[in-house]
Amino acid sequence: MSKTIEQEREEKVKLTNRKCQQMDAAWSVASRRASFQLPRARVALAGLLFFAAAGFAAMTMKPPKLPWVAPLIPTGSWPVHIMVDQATNTAYIANQLDNTISVVDGRNCSAGHTLQCNPIATISPGPNPSDLILDAAHRTLFATLAGGNSDSIAVIDITNCNASNTSGCTQTPKQVVFPGSTLWQGGAASVPFGFPSFLDLDETTHTLYVPDANEGPIYILDTSTCNGSTPTCSSPILTAAHGDGAVVERAHHSVFVVQVLNFSERVEILDSSTCNSTNQSGCGTPPSQSFTVGFFPFIPATVDEATHTLYMPSAFPNILAVIDTSVCNASTTAGCTNYAQVEVGPFGFAAVFDPQTKTVYVENFSSTSMSVVNGATCNALDHSGCNQKPPVLATGIDPAPFGYNPATQTLYVSSQDTNFAWVLDGSKCNATRTDGCTKNAPTTPTGNGPSGLDINPNTQTLYVANQSDNTVSVIDASACNQHQLTGCNRTWQTAPVGSFPFRLSVNKTTNSIYVAGFDGTVSIINGATCNAAVNSSCNQPQPITAVGATPNDMAIDETTNTIYVANRASDTVSIIDGTHCQGSDASGCGQPWPVFNTDQEPQSLFFDPRNRTLYLGSDGEDVVSIIDTTHCNNHDTTDCSPKAIVPVRDSPVAIRVLFDTNTVFVVNRFTMKVTIFDGSTCNATNVTGCLTSPPPQVSIAAFPDALSNPFASIITGRQIAIDQEKHTVFIPTLGDTDLVVLNGDSCRPDHLNDCKPKIANPRTGGIPNFAAVDPSSQTVYVANLQELTISIAQDKY
Repeated sequence: MSKTIEQEREEKVKLTNRKCQQMDAAWSVASRRASFQLPRARVALAGLLFFAAAGFAAMTMKPPKLPWVAPLIPTGSWPVHIMVDQATNTAYIANQLDNTISVVDGRNCSAGHTLQCNPIATISPGPNPSDLILDAAHRTLFATLAGGNSDSIAVIDITNCNASNTSGCTQTPKQVVFPGSTLWQGGAASVPFGFPSFLDLDETTHTLYVPDANEGPIYILDTSTCNGSTPTCSSPILTAAHGDGAVVERAHHSVFVVQVLNFSERVEILDSSTCNSTNQSGCGTPPSQSFTVGFFPFIPATVDEATHTLYMPSAFPNILAVIDTSVCNASTTAGCTNYAQVEVGPFGFAAVFDPQTKTVYVENFSSTSMSVVNGATCNALDHSGCNQKPPVLATGIDPAPFGYNPATQTLYVSSQDTNFAWVLDGSKCNATRTDGCTKNAPTTPTGNGPSGLDINPNTQTLYVANQSDNTVSVIDASACNQHQLTGCNRTWQTAPVGSFPFRLSVNKTTNSIYVAGFDGTVSIINGATCNAAVNSSCNQPQPITAVGATPNDMAIDETTNTIYVANRASDTVSIIDGTHCQGSDASGCGQPWPVFNTDQEPQSLFFDPRNRTLYLGSDGEDVVSIIDTTHCNNHDTTDCSPKAIVPVRDSPVAIRVLFDTNTVFVVNRFTMKVTIFDGSTCNATNVTGCLTSPPPQVSIAAFPDALSNPFASIITGRQIAIDQEKHTVFIPTLGDTDLVVLNGDSCRPDHLNDCKPKIANPRTGGIPNFAAVDPSSQTVYVANLQELTISIAQDKY
């Protein structure tokens, strides 16, 4: 590996680490309130917007196609906001990292008409354009900028910069210096992207409300005297309201102000009748009305003025709040907390209302999708449809605030990491028509933060570790599988376990379930008395045994009753003797366990019982160690040294072996690739085929070009599954929010050209991080980390 690649990888890992921690933690709202670390959360939010034998390189092949992919617009680097001018059918896309705004002709790039989706022009507004607001009356596009001498707002004349006329697009727009911050960068000047403040415009008073990304005071700008046609602009006017996002409700002269980056539940309501471009009598007084919403509100929000409804997205929990602005406005907060809720996807990020179809489109950042809410039956006047879970439209990874053209029913949604914008057809996916919506796999509910999972085929029980609840869900796989879905819609029995349960493994011989938690413990559940049919011991405190720091994976040798635990933070593997530390006998769980040292950051394990091989993946040095367990088990620890070490290029996060073909699959987390080598000549008894240079890899990324973006966070899941009977390999990916399938018969070390990854369809849920397969029902269970569900996928290639 060259120094350049190492440096790029190190930078990428550092920039995405906090986001990955957020994904792997899946905090509950309660735990966030109790122990949320604001600096980490803020940086995570900032990042959200944000073979030849000699070569042994990744195989060059056609990327797997997403079945639900839409027509794509190539954008600039890191597209963060899209605004649509309906009058000229033009879409403007702010590209934060290359300081441009792409201009797209909607006449040739809209739902059903995608003849030419390449941008027709480019605007250079200044550094880091982020939020966009259109003033249609004054033919002006406002763009927040950050960098240079100070933060500012670009005032762009679009009279001659639109789909019909691009002659003015090359002109340098004037800028208004903003006293506050338009972009929060977490205090890291070296980070070129950040989290913007979100503006809103009151067209009736020509007032632009400009929040501060650092939760400072809001300013107002008179757009009648500061627009694309005026020679100069006066300075913004200070108000006493504070926040980083604003949404205007016109009927009751209210501006709802939120503090997203503080994860504050408090909403201020500024009286726009006394604080606007012509009347500032009330601007100097803090808003008299405020309320606590009971969730973490997010902006942009949207308003249906006809039903006086404010639709407010929520970062946590997964709801859309339906607020009645007739009783929640700048004059009264009597009805502010009495709002209806709609269950949507995780991390509601933006909302747009279509008055023609009465549809509310809500962007779900963490599930790479958009919920499609029926606003005709879910509004301030009618809650009858609010309890129905809405259909979804899939988007690209890391979607940003989107643009909508109601005339063409086209949604333009950028995918920040891939530098594309998706062109979605709202005419076939709205409140009245859903045949064009994305088809999702059925789901069953879990606890908060479903993670590691495993199935005991003897009891037909699926066990799922719930990180944020400190529980394990006990699911009846005979009643909930791809052939039998009627039993999936129910609340499942849970068992209490240690803190932050992350990985889970079943010892079928002793019917014991071992649950590793980030607190350095392993909980043991008795599967004989806690399963799909019997739950007598489920509610009881489970025995716990201590292991090393931050256990990341487990493997079980059922013959010797040895449980191996990879302790990532202590660079060791614990060796648990299950003889007296199992479900039916926990008398020996209190003893300290022997350990052996590993390479840095061990995070993945797999045991092959045929040749007594323990495959151990270490993230710190990007290697897989081959360990002979003959003298490394619960009875004998005289030799736990590796017999061979195989370099695998990048973060070996999951390892599995397809027995019949002796193929070892190693998932590389940050490169969205799978390393493949021959286990028949690389195991504990035969290391002649263990390569000293990295084995070949197969890319499973739908958008592999995005991997060259050092700021992207396109990664795989942590647990893969193999059907040893059908020879199918299932790999969940967070990068494309999908389930990748490989045909193990054709995808082998000596037939790499036949490795043709496919995407499972229907689509799985958001942040699919862990997978398990039940060959008896031909069902793949996929844990959706922040949707609090398990997807029921089909076991097929």
